[in-house]
Amino acid sequence: MKLSTSSGASPSSGNSARKNKKGKKSKKDKKRAKAEKALKQSMSPAIKLLLIPLAIVFCLCILGMTFVPDPTNKGFMHLRGHTGSGPDLDHGSQLRRIVNAVKESKKRIFPPKPEIELPPSNNDASLIDMRELDATLPFDNPDGGAWKQGWDVQPVKPTKENPVKIFVVPHSHCDPGWIKTFDDYFQSQTKHILTSVVNALSKDRKRKFIWAEISYFEWWWREQMPEVQQLTKSLFENGQLEFVTGGWVMPDEANTQLYAMEVQMEEGHNWIRNNIGEKHIPKYGWSIDPFGYSPTMAYLLKKYGFKAMLIQRVHYAVKKELAKRKHLEFNWRQVWDDEGEYDIFCHVMPFFSYDVPHTCGPDPSVCCQFDFARMKRTGCPWRKNPQAITYINLQERSMLLLDQYLKKASLYRSGVVIAPLGDDFRYQTAEEAELQFSNYQKIFDYINKHVEGVQIQFGTLSEYFEAAMGTFEPPLLKGSFFTYADVNEDYWSGYYTSRPFDKSLDRKLERVLFAASSLGGTDEELQGPRRALSLFQHHDGITGTAKDHVVKDYALRVYAAIGSTQDWIAKKLQADNQELHACWKSNDPRGLSQNLCLTANIKTVKLYNPLETSQWCGDVEVPGHETKEVPSNVPCEVPSASSGTQFDEHTGLVTEPFQEEWMVWKVKKGGAYLFFPGDLLNYQDKGAPKIQDGGLVVDANHWRRHVVQKTVDGATVIDFVYETNLQNSNEEWFVRFTHPNIQNQGIFHTDLNGFNFDTHKFRSDLPLQSQVFPMPTLASVEDAKLRMTVLSDHAQGTASTKDGTIDVWLDRRLRQDDARGVGQGVSDNVPTRTRLRIVVEEKIDGTAPKLLDNYTITPLCKRMWEELNHPLEQFGIVEKVANA
Repeated sequence: MKLSTSSGASPSSGNSARKNKKGKKSKKDKKRAKAEKALKQSMSPAIKLLLIPLAIVFCLCILGMTFVPDPTNKGFMHLRGHTGSGPDLDHGSQLRRIVNAVKESKKRIFPPKPEIELPPSNNDASLIDMRELDATLPFDNPDGGAWKQGWDVQPVKPTKENPVKIFVVPHSHCDPGWIKTFDDYFQSQTKHILTSVVNALSKDRKRKFIWAEISYFEWWWREQMPEVQQLTKSLFENGQLEFVTGGWVMPDEANTQLYAMEVQMEEGHNWIRNNIGEKHIPKYGWSIDPFGYSPTMAYLLKKYGFKAMLIQRVHYAVKKELAKRKHLEFNWRQVWDDEGEYDIFCHVMPFFSYDVPHTCGPDPSVCCQFDFARMKRTGCPWRKNPQAITYINLQERSMLLLDQYLKKASLYRSGVVIAPLGDDFRYQTAEEAELQFSNYQKIFDYINKHVEGVQIQFGTLSEYFEAAMGTFEPPLLKGSFFTYADVNEDYWSGYYTSRPFDKSLDRKLERVLFAASSLGGTDEELQGPRRALSLFQHHDGITGTAKDHVVKDYALRVYAAIGSTQDWIAKKLQADNQELHACWKSNDPRGLSQNLCLTANIKTVKLYNPLETSQWCGDVEVPGHETKEVPSNVPCEVPSASSGTQFDEHTGLVTEPFQEEWMVWKVKKGGAYLFFPGDLLNYQDKGAPKIQDGGLVVDANHWRRHVVQKTVDGATVIDFVYETNLQNSNEEWFVRFTHPNIQNQGIFHTDLNGFNFDTHKFRSDLPLQSQVFPMPTLASVEDAKLRMTVLSDHAQGTASTKDGTIDVWLDRRLRQDDARGVGQGVSDNVPTRTRLRIVVEEKIDGTAPKLLDNYTITPLCKRMWEELNHPLEQFGIVEKVANA
């Protein structure tokens, strides 16, 4: 009960009414005081001690009733998977977390209301350049109340003249591998989801559902009887069931190359075209779980005729900044596209996650009450659980949910709201599907009948975009959304490097598929390897963020695909009297490949050049798309260096024309997803390193390197081939290259998917983990006179923390989990080979780099990139013995 102080009496003077005018106590008060004194005197010391913990428990119970949990706070709740929404804690766990939270910061119990600048009511269309925004945004994190990472959002007021249209979009996010393998997920969960969804949709034409991962849908489809297939087709025809994006998977966008991104898109679309129909190939993109976003995907979608796309995992501070401007919807423009030919409309989801608590509106404790699947589970972590919708509570429940939708509407300009309704592996049973669809339909019917200016229904992604697009002039946005953070200073920059062996294996499959395609291999002929490559582009595949047994399963698929593709190439190249066998092979899916053509029974090697331009094997030139035969005992390259390359006599590391350092982060935190820096040290192994040929080869037991200098006019080009075997826990290994003559003023360039480029400005005011970026193939620093570029044959993380330096991660091993759902560290490291090509060029134009300049590479650098990624394919020749 709230105490009134309007009369001037303080809340603590509640006994004043029981005193007489002279201030004397009444007889009743004297009796009460006497009884209390007697009670105190009669208490034993033991009873008094017992009362103390009871009082503490009572206070904690009160706190448990008043404290609203914050699922975005890593200290409060274990984050499940990629949604951060559960599993929901039981009461005891909640209470323990509350106690810990109280101890850590009393201010979190009753935080002061933050002073937040409210979004302007009207913003004109403008240009948002993420390179500039990332360089200037404070990235602060004030407590926003119910919307922890935002502010106190007020609802719009719909009218007949300014109505609000709401589309609730049921979905189920199904990872093709993560905690379980792709096969295990399908058999135990995904096939049941698709069956229950098809059955639920067939009961009511008002029900809708969207589906993204064609890898799962294709398998489910193969198992269905013709009548089920026909029913499913009818659901597509009447608009109840809709594919979104339609790729084989929902790909990662940090570690992938455009080539593989496009292959997985083609595999999904080809299947839809051949089985469901051309008109059901999607025109709208849905990417709710990749850990950051690249404009390359926007380009790819536009290339394939898409009209719009939706994304979710954007840094919380960037989301807030865009929301304040009402710029959460924009036309995404390529930095090199002056005319906007590849512009695509993009929607950013505003809140913490894509699960139900974070998609209806800003208050997850309210939204969670409308995740009716939780009625049969453990309820909500905010201890406000869902209730079945009945005649008695229909009005109250409907208006509570509508308030959230209208608050969400205030963050956008169109007057149209999309509210996804799903989570990881949802709708597994008919009961779950019925709970969601039937309860929501009751709410929709009430709102549509009783609330003027609001129309609400189940919808698909295309229905939302078709209603929202064209209602306002969207701003333009350029750039990428890396590096992502979901809470606090938890930057997802570790997965750029996690499981580097498997990232390298991915590139080998891309390489041989590219070569096979250059020889005329069709999508149908290479379908198996293409689908293996496609599956691994999943955002828990190439990212290295799956459980150990799932990583092995991916590797086995990719390894087999490499072998079958090499066999296809061999048959294509071999003459009638020959058998060809790939030279570089491994006998273990996660083992380093070796040159098997050095054995005695192989005398000659056939080389194939998949590029249009010539490549060299020693002194032998191989023209584009041609073959040459060379003796097997003549290697294409040997460790070498020019006279201008100098080495440290004690370490063997390069000192001129730039410096090479082997570095180690010794860390205490971080896991498959997150990187947190610790102590920075130079690498040291037991005993002195073995230095051969003055430094051309250095062997430090667990870290080996050899150098190959290429003869190139007008530039210095040196390959560094590292073989690492990281077995020490909580270490992250990287190599640092420093050119002391380059003053890049903190400007640092990286590539995006081997297609686009991104530019960053180093910020010493932000945590170092935020300054690590994806390096699928390239990192570069430059000034007005010189440019140093590092090219890589596989993806990893990179940073430039000092002028003239480029750090390139080689491997990382973490003993602890980082609370993002995989439930383990990264400790399955295997020996890994990384080839880095350093290109140092003199600048011709003499201009210093600027943050908003469009970085481009020289023709020489492009050729070096192409040769590194698509080298000569080598096959040993075995002559057939003629029949007698």
